[in-house]
Amino acid sequence: MPDTDTLKRIQFEFIDCPELAARWKLPVSWIREQVRSRSTDPLPHIRFGKYVRFRWGSPELEEWAERRIITASNRKAGRILGKEIH
Repeated sequence: MPDTDTLKRIQFEFIDCPELAARWKLPVSWIREQVRSRSTDPLPHIRFGKYVRFRWGSPELEEWAERRIITASNRKAGRILGKEIH
């Protein structure tokens, strides 16, 4: 993991909901739902008033995505309402 000084020098690309949805091949509505305050683990984002942006390539966004990788050791994370994701 890069040190704090290195992270300060890195220039992240700021992208909006439609761009993140396109890059992850997900519906824009799903991305927007993940930034709402009622989300149990909201997507890391920055608010500029009513505008939401994401730091593409940031460690926070990468860690959020990594937590969703399903393995044998975290199989319960892949269950929705008690049903396996296929």
